[in-house]
Amino acid sequence: MITITETVSNNLILFPKTEQYYEGELTRFLQTEQYSDALQLLTFLLQFPNVDTHKAEQWEALLHWLQTMNPESMFPSSPLSEEDQEEEADLLRQYIQEKTADDGAFVLKLLTMLREGNLEQQVNALEQLAFVEQTKASREVKEWLCEKPRHPHLQFKALQALKQMGEFGFIEYPKNGQMIAVEIEETPLCTEDFPAPIRDMIRRVGDISEISQPDFVYFAEQTWREFLAYAYGTSIYTDLLKAEDGAVDVWASALHAVLQEKLFGTVNREELLDTYGIVDSMTLQWKRAQLVLQAFIKQFNPDPS
Repeated sequence: MITITETVSNNLILFPKTEQYYEGELTRFLQTEQYSDALQLLTFLLQFPNVDTHKAEQWEALLHWLQTMNPESMFPSSPLSEEDQEEEADLLRQYIQEKTADDGAFVLKLLTMLREGNLEQQVNALEQLAFVEQTKASREVKEWLCEKPRHPHLQFKALQALKQMGEFGFIEYPKNGQMIAVEIEETPLCTEDFPAPIRDMIRRVGDISEISQPDFVYFAEQTWREFLAYAYGTSIYTDLLKAEDGAVDVWASALHAVLQEKLFGTVNREELLDTYGIVDSMTLQWKRAQLVLQAFIKQFNPDPS
C-alpha cells in the first residue's frame, strides 16, 4: 500500500517510468479490491499538468466510476480466502456479542444509525446488525426494509443481514417502482451463492478482457455485483435465471459494450459481438439486455451535467 498525502505543484512532471509504476500500483489496487487506495491514487495522478489528455480522460472516467458505482469504495479491503472470511466473520460476531453484552444501548445505536445515517453508515450498521441475535433487531431491520423504497444496494444488504440473523420466509418490499417478494433464506451471501449461469456471465467478460484490458475486468465485476443487487427479486433477475441458449454470451457482451462505452466513450459493437459469438438470431435478446443495463447505468451512474 502507498500513502499519498501531498499535492502536486504545477511545475512538477510525471515521468513515463513513474507513470508506469503508478499504473502498476493502480492495477494492483483494483485486483485486490482496494478501491479507497485506487481513488486516492487517481486523485493524485490527475493533479499532474503534463499528463496525456487521453490518459487523463481515462483516469477521470475510472475515478468517476469508483465514486458513483461503488457505495463501499470508502472501505479499504483486500482479498480474503474462504477460510479467512470465515475467521473474520467469527471475530466480528464475537465482537458484536461482546459489545451487546457490555453496552445495553449498542444495538439501539446501530438501529438509529440504520434509520438516520448516510449510505456509508447504513451499510456499516447492517453489516454489524447481521451478527446481532435479538428478535427486536431483526424485526426493526424488516420494518426498515419494507417501509419505503431504498437504494438497491442497501436493500440487498438488508436481506443478507436478515438471513445471517436467522430469519426466513417471504418478505415483501418496494423496489424499482413495484412491490416484490423474496424468500430471505434464498438470498446469496457471496458471489458463489448465485446460480452458475449468473456467475458464468461475468466470468465470460473476464475471459474476453483479461489479455487486452485486464483493468476492465475488475470494473466489470464490481458493476455486475451492483447490477445483481439492483435486479434481485425482480423480473430482470427471473430472466437471468432462465439462462436460455446463448444467454451467458448475450448478457456478458451487453455488459461489456455498455460499460466500455460508459468508461471510454466508444465501443466497436460489431467487433465485440463477433468476439462473443452473438449471431443474428440473438440480436433481439442482446438489445433487450443492453437496454436493461443502460437503464441501470443511467440511474446509478449518470453522466455529470
